[in-house]
Order: sequence, then C-alpha cells, then structure tokens
Amino acid sequence: MLIPNQSNATYNAMMPTEGSTPGSIASNTVNTEILSYAITKTINCDKSMVKEGETAHTTVTVTNNSTAKLIYTFISNLKPEGATFVPGSVKVNGVAQPNRDMISGFYLPNLNPGESLIVEYDIKVDNPATVTTITDYSEFQYSVNDPARGKTVTFAENTDTITLNVVSAKLSVVKSVDKLFATKGEVLTYTVTFTNEGNVDINDIYFTDNIPSGTTFVEKSVFINGTNVPAYTPEVGYSLANLTPKQSATTSFKVTVN
Repeated sequence: MLIPNQSNATYNAMMPTEGSTPGSIASNTVNTEILSYAITKTINCDKSMVKEGETAHTTVTVTNNSTAKLIYTFISNLKPEGATFVPGSVKVNGVAQPNRDMISGFYLPNLNPGESLIVEYDIKVDNPATVTTITDYSEFQYSVNDPARGKTVTFAENTDTITLNVVSAKLSVVKSVDKLFATKGEVLTYTVTFTNEGNVDINDIYFTDNIPSGTTFVEKSVFINGTNVPAYTPEVGYSLANLTPKQSATTSFKVTVN
C-alpha cells in the first residue's frame, strides 16, 4: 500500500509588459509505502480441535510484497497458555532447525521483494488440560534501509492469531460406604458418584460392581439418582444417563454382611 502526496500552487507572475499573469504548478509526487499491508504475516494450524496431550503443527508464512528488502528478520513466540513448544520441531523453508527455539526467537534469512519465508513448529497441549482454548501467534521483526531518514529502521508486528479448542474427556468415579465398621447381619449401602469433569458429553456409561466377598446383595436395592430400579443388579450391570460437562449421576445398592 502506497500513500502518495503531491502539492499544488497557484500564483500571479508580474510580467513587465503584461502585468499580473496567473499561473499554477504541481510539485513532484512523493510516496510512503505502508509496510504493515505490504508484508503479510499469516499463521495456520493443522487442527482446530485438540485433545489433552495432543500435538498440533503450526505454520507461519511471511511474504514481502513491498519494494524494500527486509533485513535482520527475526521471529519469536510467547508460550501459549495451555500448551508447550515441542523441542526440535522448528523448520525454516522446509529445513529442520533442531536447535531453534520459538520462545527465545531466532534470526531468519533476508527477504527480498516478492519472496516468502515459512516457519513451522509444533505445540503440545497440556495433560491434564489447563484451559479450554489455546491462542497462538508469532511476532515478526524486520529492518529496512530508509533513505529519507538516512538510517535503517526496525519494525515489529504480530501475525494473525489462531485458536485451538481443547477437548477434555474426564469421568471421575467416587465410591463411598455408609459404615466403616459393622457386625454380622448389618446392611451396608454403597454409593457411587459419576461426574463429567471434562468439556464434552460422556455417553454410554455402564456400571458393574462385584459384590464383596463376605456379603450378599440385597435384592431390589439399586437406586439411580434417587430412583429405585428393582430389576437391576450390580454384578450384571446397568446403564446410567449420559452426562453433559460438569453433570453428575449417582447409583447405590445394599449388601448384607454374612
């Protein structure tokens, strides 16, 4: 993108024989190139959704559409919250750069007008997940020789931002008993609570429980979410309701101490 500017002037020339004669003149045109628009900086990822512990591959492409040669080019990246960089995963223009680190950053080749640079790297999602979305972007620095200023000037701009949705499937199962000490003939009630601690639905939950040695299952004692289901037995097992994120379900049954 160029911002051109030209000046115009009108005047009256005092001619010796003709008197006042009007005139006009235009200056030369000067241009300022806006490098923010001329240098494209895009970032892409091979995934939009990632699981806990999964790796995503990211590509940054810088294209110099300006008339200036870019020198002292440098790229860096803040560590994205919820993920870590994979050591040894950096590539520049398809060539592996195992000693390069995106966090500390590194210099890239000079970029002539019309040329592009491609930087690739991998990030790994935290396990267990600490966030539900991960945002990632890079900062690209470069310098150009500016004759109007009489010196080399340096600029720094960010790429686009990518967002990865983290898929977390976590089902917690907590069991309790209503008595820690009992005698022969007493009845024990076992309660099991299922909680969806992830951020996706958990379906097809099937519950089974081997009746403890030294006890006998009390027929018709199964409850699900407070509702008696007399036909169910823990040893055969039975289905529970699907759970949305943060939702819980409970089941309970009784045994008699032999």
